[in-house]
Amino acid sequence: MDLLIELKEKATGSAGEARALPYAAYIDDDLYELERKQIFHGDWVFACNEFSLKAPGDKFAFNIAGEPVVILRGKDGELRALSNACRHRGTLLADEGFSSGTSNLVCPYHSWNYTEDGALRGVPYPGNVEINKKAHCLPRFALTVWNGLVFVNIDGKAEPLEERLAGLAPYIEYNINGEVNTGTEDKPEYWDTNWKLAMENAMESYHLFKVHKPTLEVVSPTRGVTYLEGSAHWSITAGEAVNPLPGWLGWLNRDLQEEGYYLLISLPPSFVGVITPQGLFGYVVTLPDGVGRCYVRGGSVSRNLRAPRGLFKKFIDKFLEEDKLISERAYKGMTARATAGGQLVELERIVVDFHQYLAMRLFDAKPDENYKCQEAAKRLKAAEPA
Repeated sequence: MDLLIELKEKATGSAGEARALPYAAYIDDDLYELERKQIFHGDWVFACNEFSLKAPGDKFAFNIAGEPVVILRGKDGELRALSNACRHRGTLLADEGFSSGTSNLVCPYHSWNYTEDGALRGVPYPGNVEINKKAHCLPRFALTVWNGLVFVNIDGKAEPLEERLAGLAPYIEYNINGEVNTGTEDKPEYWDTNWKLAMENAMESYHLFKVHKPTLEVVSPTRGVTYLEGSAHWSITAGEAVNPLPGWLGWLNRDLQEEGYYLLISLPPSFVGVITPQGLFGYVVTLPDGVGRCYVRGGSVSRNLRAPRGLFKKFIDKFLEEDKLISERAYKGMTARATAGGQLVELERIVVDFHQYLAMRLFDAKPDENYKCQEAAKRLKAAEPA
């Protein structure tokens, strides 16, 4: 069967009947090119949190599926997303990652330089050639900020993100106790796996009891996870948060003491966040760097945030390493042709939503309506403090 036909058939399956995607969908070069155009260049993609770009001249440069982008804070305080490729001969203007300095952009190759809004300001030694500056401006991309998180849309045609995520507002506003005002960013890693495998792994809790037995399973057991609400646009699960330390050991790490429920939020195509009982909104972003390699970076936003540290930070690093190893191992199995993916279980309903998102973006398929588990919502409501 043609891969696209099979992918559409599998990706449009509803919860209870859906099956895993065809393995070839994770290693096919032609499909990756379609994903670049239809998903990563046609939809809102998470970049960083706005609190890491506080001062004029602060920048964040990254790559959205082959498109170099730089986000910078201007002297007027505005955040802008511009092409990070010089209009002369394509050299990257800003170094990958975070940097600070002037809000202007200067090419390290021939010093063509641009203003903070992308206008070509100067060209050294043009000789007798007259450079049309208006024809050599940097392309500007759509940018929006949602709860302190910065998203970019390359083609500028995506629906307003605030409207798409409106249903998440009650969960966000209550659980982080007001507007976020601070954030942190971790250094990126590159994993040898397809971006979809890394995203599926980040959002589903079915693997906690096996892959994360010494880490996450201890503080957020698989048995306590339930699907709360969602669709192809966004999904949210809730899980029981357990204090792993006896009371008399609480002084060792106060960050792991609070019990209650955590919320896991999936915002396709590349963002998965977790709100802890302490009100920390931690996240992982996954972006493709080719068919079999992806860029993974963590971070967090919150109200009056205290960045993870000590035992808590070591704990996070440990379970992310577990995720990396299992995602890379899964990728090695995607060459199999003598077998096919099986039925998705109830704990993988959030993965079903993600697959329907893929079908919506790649094939313009109509996803299922938003579903809310009323029983889970009641249990979560009952657990809220008075």
